[in-house]
Amino acid sequence: MNVQIILSQMLMLFVMMLIGYFLWKKQWLDEPANQKLSKIVVNIFNPMLVVYGVLGKSSGKDMGLVAQNLFLMLLFYLLLIVFGILFVWILRPKKSERCVYWMMTIFPNVGFMGIPVISSIFGMESVIYIAFYMLGYNLLLYTLGIVLARKAAADREGRQMQEMKQGGQWKRIFNVGVLASITAILIFMFQISVPAPVVTFFDYMGNATIPLSMILIGVSIAKADMKNIFTNVRMYFYTGIRMILFPILVISLMKGMFFDPVVFGVFALELAMPVGSIITLIAKENGADETCSTNGIVLSTLVSILTIPIVCMFL
Repeated sequence: MNVQIILSQMLMLFVMMLIGYFLWKKQWLDEPANQKLSKIVVNIFNPMLVVYGVLGKSSGKDMGLVAQNLFLMLLFYLLLIVFGILFVWILRPKKSERCVYWMMTIFPNVGFMGIPVISSIFGMESVIYIAFYMLGYNLLLYTLGIVLARKAAADREGRQMQEMKQGGQWKRIFNVGVLASITAILIFMFQISVPAPVVTFFDYMGNATIPLSMILIGVSIAKADMKNIFTNVRMYFYTGIRMILFPILVISLMKGMFFDPVVFGVFALELAMPVGSIITLIAKENGADETCSTNGIVLSTLVSILTIPIVCMFL
């Protein structure tokens, strides 16, 4: 395992967050600008990154491996959804944080952390398998993720989710993120040829997601109570279960089955990824409390330097 790759990714992540932290402290970003930038990242840059993730990728691999990967990807999210409910039951967070903990469990950082870490272990040919996880991630993020964020916002304000009971929720669910995921699936499955300038355009626009997301998270950290982040006992307990015990348990139960080692390795390591950085942006976008998700992102990303190598020992 190439520990240097993980450390370099962590350093980049925290430097970007640090920039956001100082932008807020220097008052170069205020709250209105922060909210508008969040909308841009969630609705423009991140969807473009999803599409770029499949441009030029071949579907001509062994279809048996692709089928295994698809099965494990579906199992991956099913396990996270079910165990997310279990984590909430075990940890007993306050009502306004229940859906946030569930979101943190369902949406690990399968892309930004997943691609460099997994490709350093299994090679660049594993990236196509990760693309499926990213597609599933975005389909869930812009449907179930938004529902959970709005439920968290409603619980925070002590009201019912009237907006989800009124007409038009299908319009909200069928958003630009889901459109991007469907487009990416069609491009990959039907090998749709895209001109090089278009690929370059999506490359440039999509890659803006990473620094802008980290900057916005740094802003959230600057606004947060740092003492609360590092003294939250429940969050430490959650992080230990989610990032060590849970992936090791799943790996131990499934190891030795008929799955290809690389396909199974991608599945196992994606289970060990820290909380996805975009969760804070989705929470902010829909009026939920971003403090809890920011705590989870910071702590899980910090400890992932140690927990990912530990999980690798069980592969």
